[in-house]
Amino acid sequence: MTIGEALKKSRNSLGLTQSQFAHDVVSESFYSKVERGINEITATDLLKLLQVNHINIVDFLAEIEDETNNNLQEDLKIQLLDAYSSRDKEKISKLNKKIQKSSCSTDVKISSLLINAVVNDKVKDLNVREKNQIKKRFLEVDEWTKNITTLQLFCNSMIIFNLDELELLMKELEHTYRENFGKYPFNIQRIIASICINYFHNCYTYSKYEKASIGFKLIDRLAKIPDLGIYLIVTNFYRAFFNDNQRKCKEILNFLDENNLREVSLRLP
Repeated sequence: MTIGEALKKSRNSLGLTQSQFAHDVVSESFYSKVERGINEITATDLLKLLQVNHINIVDFLAEIEDETNNNLQEDLKIQLLDAYSSRDKEKISKLNKKIQKSSCSTDVKISSLLINAVVNDKVKDLNVREKNQIKKRFLEVDEWTKNITTLQLFCNSMIIFNLDELELLMKELEHTYRENFGKYPFNIQRIIASICINYFHNCYTYSKYEKASIGFKLIDRLAKIPDLGIYLIVTNFYRAFFNDNQRKCKEILNFLDENNLREVSLRLP
């Protein structure tokens, strides 16, 4: 039994609502996601919850799944992230099969499924149930917009979302990086810029040009440094394209071609 499941069992036995059980230790929203295995509660807050609800700590711990299983899950998570960082396709594929058959949490299994699909270029091959699980993960996990691994996975899996879903997630990104975006680490800015470019392409695919404004806001906040220049150039192309400025589009495409960036220009509308 997981911590969330054990907490829910204890709460139900006391006849308390989630708000009553959470007291002022954590917010009701946060606690609700702890029960569902979406959020992880700190040891300090867990002990506080048990104390304010007069729950015997020893009895509670006995309800939780064996420590060996927890350690196994953490070990698999670390191995998976390490393999993802090095783009070890074979190792990721093997780990994913092991994780899917293990007692790991649903969240870990979904993450593994997505990582395997992205690295092995199988995102399009995911079935409807798998795609819905992945979508739900992005919509429910707290602060996914600040996690560089999750951002990279989102960037590589945008194909499974429809435009309305993408717009919702883009609004979360825009809200998170509303202030001082240009001062964030380069890798964060680069990944979000890539997400914006993918989003513009989806706006083009769905012929919903007006929805691109969210991405433009983010791009306009990028640090004005040479390493991010290509994203600004491609964004200027989409601005011109969405405004039916054919002359400007042609100028940008010619510029890309003349500077040995034809691989970029070929991807544009």
